[in-house]
Amino acid sequence: MDARFLAYLAVAAVLIVTPGPDMALVARNAVKGGVRAARATAFGVGTGILGWGLCSGLGVAALLAASATLFAGLKLAGALFLVVLGLRSLWAAARGAEGPAVPGPTRPAPLGVRDAYVQGLVGNLLNPKAGIIFVAIVPQFIAPADGPLRIAAMTAAFVVMVTGWLAVYGALVARAATRLGPRVRRALDGAAGAVMIALGVRLAVERR
Repeated sequence: MDARFLAYLAVAAVLIVTPGPDMALVARNAVKGGVRAARATAFGVGTGILGWGLCSGLGVAALLAASATLFAGLKLAGALFLVVLGLRSLWAAARGAEGPAVPGPTRPAPLGVRDAYVQGLVGNLLNPKAGIIFVAIVPQFIAPADGPLRIAAMTAAFVVMVTGWLAVYGALVARAATRLGPRVRRALDGAAGAVMIALGVRLAVERR
């Protein structure tokens, strides 16, 4: 592992821990479904990052970066996805959903692992900036002599780092939520929904 790879890992770490849609979604699902849902969401995000890495190798990410129409379309789809999930969280908080508690006649079932994974995957794939990372950031740490194994290692490192970070972060949020009362959990659910709506609106209106 040379200095150039270490520098890439440092930059990747900063990008990964910077708050954004993925962290907001993991926090939302941690409150709604507990540690398992948070972990599944993290793995969904990691799978999405892996998909973007493969697309980068095929040139799809570069096409996305070059096409304003494709970028805008994917960005609006991702923004809509975030807003819809945020509205669902606000609605659940208003109805009195209490996250990972046992479901009852007036209490919906907690978020399942499969749904959480799909939300993490779709949310990441609909975020064009996740793809831009492999077009704008990764090439800065690649030399002409580097082979495909080097790029594969960089992609794998990013996937492992983002999945691990989100899984730990989600577990901390979930365990903190279980120690709080129902009203506080409802407030957290509503707050997570509001944050996701705000992120969706920001994604829709901001430029590249």
